Amino acid sequence: MNMKKIIGGRITQARKANGWTIKILAERTGLGAARIGNWEQGTRSPGPEEAKILSRELRVAASWLLCLTDNPQGEYLDSLEVIF
Repeated sequence: MNMKKIIGGRITQARKANGWTIKILAERTGLGAARIGNWEQGTRSPGPEEAKILSRELRVAASWLLCLTDNPQGEYLDSLEVIF
C-alpha cells in the first residue's frame, strides 16, 4: 500500500477516535481543513512540523503518524524531536 495512504488512514483513525470532524481538527490545530483532507485521502503527506502539531492535538506519537513505528501510544509530545 502507498505510504501516503497509510499515513492518511492513521490521521483519520486518530481523528475519529477523538470523535472529531476534519473541520474540528482544523480548528484545533490551525491547519487548513482542505490540507487535512488531502492528507487523509493520501494525496499528500504532512511534514515534520505538521505531524508534530497533529500528534499533540490527537494525542498519538508523531512517529506513528509518519509510519516510523506501529505504537500509537509513544511519547507523542516530543517524538519528532528525537527523530529529527
